[in-house]
Parts: sequence; C-alpha cells; structure tokens
Amino acid sequence: MTPANQRIWDLSLLVGSALIVLASVLLTPDPIHLSLFGWQLPPLCLIKAVTGHDCPGCGMTRSFTYMGHLDPWMAFRMHALGPVLWGAVAAQIPWRIVKLVRGSSPAPAATGPDAPGPVS
Repeated sequence: MTPANQRIWDLSLLVGSALIVLASVLLTPDPIHLSLFGWQLPPLCLIKAVTGHDCPGCGMTRSFTYMGHLDPWMAFRMHALGPVLWGAVAAQIPWRIVKLVRGSSPAPAATGPDAPGPVS
C-alpha cells in the first residue's frame, strides 16, 4: 500500500470509529429500543423485521450504546461480543491518530550493512 493510500485508510478508520463511538454516546439505550434525543428509532434489524426472529447480530447496536453510556454489564446482556467489539472500535481512535501523526514525519535514514550505498 502506498503511503498516500495508507494515510487515506487510516483517516477513514479514524473518522468511522469516531462516528460509531459518538453515536453510541448520543443514542439512548433501552433493552428493547433506541432513541435519539427522545425520538424512538425504528428497529434496525431487517432480518428481525421480516422474519420476527433474532439474527446473530441482534442486540449489537444496543450493546454499543450501553458501552457508550459506560454500562458494560447491560452491554454484555444485550450481546456478548458487544463490549469487546466496542472496545476494538474505540481503540482505533488513538491508534489511528498516532499512525497519522507518525506518518507525517520523514522516515529515518537507513544505516548499517544493508543500507543502500551510492549509485555508481
């Protein structure tokens, strides 16, 4: 991956992760529904809406919102993988910032016996 493409990738992951964590903080969790500033959101799972049965990911959004509200116990009750995945998404924010900051500085010059020498 070229440095420019890597920078775009890191920036995309930073923005996406930040938006997910921000949404988890702004949405208000409830064991059955989510709401945003008092407005109840419609169910987000298409499979459950069509079939009436839970899919393997059902509860993940509510789990993320409970994590955003610092309630890991309820997050785990909504979906067992929710707290782990939310932590992985949240960890991307400082990690991608570090990568973007370090990527802007020039790479150190290579030294040692394997360093390229002058071209003759």
